[in-house]
Amino acid sequence: MLPFEGGLSGTENGTLLFAVLLAIIYLLYGSRRASWLKVAAKTLSVVLLAVLSVIQNAPWLLTLGLALCAAGDFFLAVEDRSERFFLAGLVAFLLGHIAYIVLFSMLPETAATLPVWLRTAIIAVVIFVALAMAAMLWQAAGNLRWPVMIYIMAVVAMASSAVTNGGGLITAGALSFMASDTILATERFMMKPDAPGRAFTGPAVWITYFAAQLLILFGVLAA
Repeated sequence: MLPFEGGLSGTENGTLLFAVLLAIIYLLYGSRRASWLKVAAKTLSVVLLAVLSVIQNAPWLLTLGLALCAAGDFFLAVEDRSERFFLAGLVAFLLGHIAYIVLFSMLPETAATLPVWLRTAIIAVVIFVALAMAAMLWQAAGNLRWPVMIYIMAVVAMASSAVTNGGGLITAGALSFMASDTILATERFMMKPDAPGRAFTGPAVWITYFAAQLLILFGVLAA
């Protein structure tokens, strides 16, 4: 069952399905370092979610957050060409998280459907995981230590804002985003280049990340 009216010929459903198709293409070909198909599929899959946000007249902060994340996707997809692209991607995602923080804080009170005890428990787990990651990355991140620490704080703020102000879909999206970032940081800073686990971390990062964007998109539209 398609989420929007109009069937497959509807603009909204067509945009969503094309975004998912591109995400699947990236999942299958993302390990090819020099492929521009990889770059296009990764970037455009989230760009189309931003387009869908515009079509649905969603809050402009949602569109901005998705667009900034798409920019981050582009920079990370081409980071093998220059180390500066990784830092540019980090900044783009940082700004994307800030956009989401403001967006979640502006949601109507009726959007916060989780019980207080559950929100408190989730935020406690988020802070614990973030502190553990910060401790492990303090040495491992090297000269990127401070940008990474700032990014971790932004992720915690984004997740906490989602849990405090959003419902189940938005909370699940924020936690999935945090999981994706955690796996990516582990892969980049704490795993050896030839580690067998890299065969699984790459797909896990993308699946949790794209799922996060979808959950946040539909969570905000529902709110």
